[in-house]
Amino acid sequence: MKQYIIEANALQKTYPTKPPVTALQGFSLSVERGETVGILGPNGAGKTTFIRILLGILLPDSGEITVGDANPVTSPKKVARQIRFVPELPFLNSNWTLWQNARYWFSVWEESWIPEKVKEMLIRFHLIERADEPLSRYSRGMQQRAGLALALASTAPVIVMDEPTLGLDVLGVQEMLEILENTKDQGKTVLFASHDMHFVEKLADRVALVAKGQVLETSTTYDFRKRYGQEYVTLRYKLPALDEIICEQLPVDASYSDERTWRRIMKMGGTLIELRRDLQSLDMVVGHYLQQTVY
Repeated sequence: MKQYIIEANALQKTYPTKPPVTALQGFSLSVERGETVGILGPNGAGKTTFIRILLGILLPDSGEITVGDANPVTSPKKVARQIRFVPELPFLNSNWTLWQNARYWFSVWEESWIPEKVKEMLIRFHLIERADEPLSRYSRGMQQRAGLALALASTAPVIVMDEPTLGLDVLGVQEMLEILENTKDQGKTVLFASHDMHFVEKLADRVALVAKGQVLETSTTYDFRKRYGQEYVTLRYKLPALDEIICEQLPVDASYSDERTWRRIMKMGGTLIELRRDLQSLDMVVGHYLQQTVY
């Protein structure tokens, strides 16, 4: 039997602007204990509104939401004990050292201060050697790692992140990804919203595709790509008259055959080096899906 730690059912939220803006309309999502779920969707889809309701910052107009056995509407403090939120720039004091920030936040969280446990996480995040420096000396990527390290050092079972790779360079994204992958063995539940499809595809156990305030689809990234994307074959082969290796990509449709492709290359006197089947990338499939389904 599945154990859901986050359950949202038919959430509705309209902002009282002129004219009113409906951010969520029937938003439903369940997240299992210990899984990592990425929320995908265009700007204005409702991702941030859902996260704010989950954190108890906003109240829904209707619908139900629980974290464990607590409701952020009626028991915000109980929910706050279970969630650690890591925004794109963590709420850390740049004039304090990382140790000072850690001590402060564990006090705010009303958690026992166990320096050895925090130290272990700072070592894991490659931050321990600079933990006595003020955060004003940290790069943006280091500050994001610091915020995530403190969240993971906490006993809270749920980590929520909003655009965790925003502003990071390629190396920073890869480092963040490796750290999060290596912390899955802690059993934390991770929920994050991101536009970085490569990051989502590498990290998420499941994705929830959101548009116009609704969850349109939930599945593994592979199943989503398989169901809505085009399968193709990548060929690499060598011909006698050419020095360079030829690369081709062919769509896999009803007329395609591996054997016919191989025979075609052999007939030209070529040598097949690689024949590999793959699916379109997640960003291509998501873009096509949204165009066909929403716009």
